[in-house]
Amino acid sequence: MASPLSSTLGIWLVAQLLQAILYGMGLLQVYLYFIWYPTDRWFTKTGVILITVFETAQTGLFFGASYEFFINGFGQFGPNTKIPWEAKAQLLALTLSTFVAQEYFAHTLFLIGNRRIIYPLFVALLGVASLGAGIAQATILFTVQIFAELGKTSAALNTQAATALACDFCITVGLCWRLNTSRTSIQSTTSINRGFFTMLFAMLNIILWVTKPEAFYFLMMNTMCGKFYMNSMLAILNTREHAHSLGRVGTLASASFAMNPLHGSRARMEPIGVNVTVAEETVHDRVEDTKYIITREGGGF
Repeated sequence: MASPLSSTLGIWLVAQLLQAILYGMGLLQVYLYFIWYPTDRWFTKTGVILITVFETAQTGLFFGASYEFFINGFGQFGPNTKIPWEAKAQLLALTLSTFVAQEYFAHTLFLIGNRRIIYPLFVALLGVASLGAGIAQATILFTVQIFAELGKTSAALNTQAATALACDFCITVGLCWRLNTSRTSIQSTTSINRGFFTMLFAMLNIILWVTKPEAFYFLMMNTMCGKFYMNSMLAILNTREHAHSLGRVGTLASASFAMNPLHGSRARMEPIGVNVTVAEETVHDRVEDTKYIITREGGGF
């Protein structure tokens, strides 16, 4: 027979395990970022520091709430159990972390869109709306004393999850649309991969809260989103040079294939001179087309 706590504290423990794994992956990426890109601008470094601080606080507070449940309140969990303040505070840290990542990607859209302001501003405003709804949810939650009263946060929770989902959808669509003119599908595929998990978990957060509000499934989706945001942001920052090298290889191959039919035997006899000339011009165009990948000299976003 399944434990009556499997859908509440059981899910809480699973969420703690999974987010701890993702947090460890994020810390590794933070370490690699500061090793590989020490000359990035302070704007980018500040974003990395902030999201690391907020995710660290969220992870620590989540553990503190677990300690209250399983040690100080052992055997006392139920609908009338008092909600630990750590469980309320971790939600605020999660909201701030998500906001940092969303605004970073909004700024990225601004850079790769030839500094056109309308679409990135719309994405940024969605991020601000998500932040406001998240702060409202945390504020209401601090007035709630027991788990049976969690329904009071329903409107704010749904608004926060919906705006976060809309923001991430717009980020992914914006990146794919802007990079669709690239000669390879590397960046577009990366953009889809970047946004898939955050969109999926934001959607599941809403669905599970509406269908199973008495369980903690929605909470697991919510806490995982912050870690996915952290890892996706740092993954893009840390793979800039690798994406550059992939772009060069793809461009060289395309240039060789295109020139051989035109020049016939001359192309086979003089492949080096022809390929180098075309590759230099095309790589320059590609770098202009994918401004979101910034070299060490550029210093990041």
